[in-house]
Amino acid sequence: MAASVMSTLEGSGKWAEWQSVEPRLAGFASLEEAREGWRRRDERCYQVVAGLTALGSRRGGDDDDAALAVAVLLEEGVNRVAMTLSDVCELVDVNTTVWEEVKAAEPSLGTHAARYMLQRARQRLTRPAAGMVARVQATSLDQRLGWDRPATAFGEDQDRDLLLAVPEVEDPVEDLADLLTWAREIGVIASEEIDLLVELLAAENDGMAREEAQRAVGERHGVAMRTIRRRRDRTAARLRDAAPQYLAAIA
Repeated sequence: MAASVMSTLEGSGKWAEWQSVEPRLAGFASLEEAREGWRRRDERCYQVVAGLTALGSRRGGDDDDAALAVAVLLEEGVNRVAMTLSDVCELVDVNTTVWEEVKAAEPSLGTHAARYMLQRARQRLTRPAAGMVARVQATSLDQRLGWDRPATAFGEDQDRDLLLAVPEVEDPVEDLADLLTWAREIGVIASEEIDLLVELLAAENDGMAREEAQRAVGERHGVAMRTIRRRRDRTAARLRDAAPQYLAAIA
């Protein structure tokens, strides 16, 4: 797949077209060059994946080729997921699922886009709803975030304050993305605040306890854990206050 996608992009001139609207691609002359950078663990490639995700997302540029380019860059991770799940799916299933996750993604995922796509693909493929029976131990993102538990009234569980603003829906992850997109567009929260929430959720989904995740994120940002918690709480409070307006908007 990789060779075909890279050849198509080279012939179409799309990479240059993308670079004109997405500055995060500027460091590489082609998808092939970015792919080599990814293999060298060039940190700039995290931004490239984020940029391509924004271009490929239906909420962003809605470019199917950009979504394919993400799958090409994540080839090593896709192969690892396929190997881990070899008893329930094949490589083509993982590639397809990663592409679908890019299309459904929030375009402002930032540098965590790569890990998020692979995690979501793995979770989707190991759920019974995917038509496959998982033989590996897996915890869904719904469980990590507490969406599989009954909702409580506001204020009963302070650590779930962000989730309480979200109505019960068939796909809570997509609904959360919709909420964050809506909140950013009307000025309730900023893009960097969304990035912080995604970073915290990703850390918890990796198996960290909540306080451990806050401490780790704080260390990456060079601030104390309580600073991260205050930032999260302020953002969650604004989302909670805006919840009635959001529910009215989607009714």
